[in-house]
Amino acid sequence: MKNLFHDILDMDGVHGLVLLSENGKILFESLDGEQFSPQRSALSWKAIIDSLNYFHEMDLVFEHGRCYLRQIESGYLIISMGPMVSVAMIKLSCDIILPQLKKKKAGGGFRSFFRL
Repeated sequence: MKNLFHDILDMDGVHGLVLLSENGKILFESLDGEQFSPQRSALSWKAIIDSLNYFHEMDLVFEHGRCYLRQIESGYLIISMGPMVSVAMIKLSCDIILPQLKKKKAGGGFRSFFRL
């Protein structure tokens, strides 16, 4: 799975990436190059996503960084990055990755893709 997100995770200033299912379950998480198990997080991602109302994509800017959130067919993609990362490059990389995620889902579901 990390190979699929390689281009995004290797960008200068990107801190990590989280892929969530529609119900908020973590399917993949890599923060600062460290990959975690999908069951690790205690955060209620679904509550956070629901509190943002419905969105297709969102760029949240903070004092020392930003988060890019994108709704995808099977859930949500969240990318944590520094303030100077090109959001246009992030969006382009997501556009390239999304068809590959759709293929994986159609070819046997996320369970086989993530070996859950």
